[in-house]
Amino acid sequence: MEFYVAIDIGAGQSTKIAVCATPHDIILEGELPVVRYGRTWEEYCGSLSRRIEEVIIQAGLDQSGLLSIGVATAGILASDGSFMLVQNIPVLSGRNLKAYLEERYGVPVGIDNDANAGGLAEWSVLKVELLYWVFGGGWGGAWISREGDVRYPATDWDGDDFSLHPTSEPGYSIGLDKIMLRQVFLEVGASFERFLKNLLREYQGDRSRISGPGGDSRSIRAEVILSGPGRLRLFRAVVGDDDFYTRFLEIHEVDQMDDPAAAGEHISKLSSMRVESAVNTDRLYGKILAQASRAVVKRAEEDGLPVGVPICLGGKPSYALPYFGPSTQRFFGKYGMLNYLRPSVIDERGLNANVVGAGVLAQKAASVLRTVDPASTRTPAV
Repeated sequence: MEFYVAIDIGAGQSTKIAVCATPHDIILEGELPVVRYGRTWEEYCGSLSRRIEEVIIQAGLDQSGLLSIGVATAGILASDGSFMLVQNIPVLSGRNLKAYLEERYGVPVGIDNDANAGGLAEWSVLKVELLYWVFGGGWGGAWISREGDVRYPATDWDGDDFSLHPTSEPGYSIGLDKIMLRQVFLEVGASFERFLKNLLREYQGDRSRISGPGGDSRSIRAEVILSGPGRLRLFRAVVGDDDFYTRFLEIHEVDQMDDPAAAGEHISKLSSMRVESAVNTDRLYGKILAQASRAVVKRAEEDGLPVGVPICLGGKPSYALPYFGPSTQRFFGKYGMLNYLRPSVIDERGLNANVVGAGVLAQKAASVLRTVDPASTRTPAV
């Protein structure tokens, strides 16, 4: 049986390895925990290849049936597939995993940023031009053409904030004007000054962290607010010293309100109960998202994005779309934007967007081989 291997390299938890017949038909999935990454490039490659081969065997398959490999990864890549910038996985910095896997397994390898991979996963189902935004520790994104190509990727980034296309790294490249933020905070009775004070405390007084792209002191990067941690920061600014909201939470939930990974679910619970502080938080989040979205879409439309394409949302914070989405859509209408936010179609199917996207990258790599080498006897599965 012919198959693909899809790899999702996480920055914090593990590397997921899936054996699949098609990007959506996963035969077996395994993991390589961070504790097994090793301390060197050689150790990581050894651990990864052993785990790949274990998963293939556990799936009851033979390595001779491997068509290609796809890799979705955190970080920014060079055009040759090597890592230019990767957070939390220093053993990969400057290394070329694509070249290593191609040499070891003798098959084509496709590798891309995980946001691009997630966008390709959405495209593989919808088959339309789309924007994909993923919210987690930050706000990443991708613009996928109708043909399934990533437009304006951050590949070979030169380090200049202004050379990034906003569809590629919206949270990092879009600046939110502080005067505008003060006004929208006031509209829900929140203090922007308290927000900045909390932020400086979180960043241990490093004022460069509360500046916008290019070090602009008049703005802050959008992902400081538009992310999982950002939603919690907004909530803290809205509630201030008022702990009334705790009456609606279980004791263990109150204890988790300092953890960005857990607090989002509890803020959503409060919003569903119409607790004013949470409702105002999501109104604020939704309005700020609309402001940032307008900047992203305006630039993309100048570069050829069709009017009104869907915006697919991925990442755990996007599960709060029912709470912040209505506010965003209202302002889309006010701004004359025809775009609409929708949950990830991959999430709706119970699949992992990065793993499916890695499968799409593998499929594309195999298709390129078939185009370049018509004599190849392998025909990629569809």
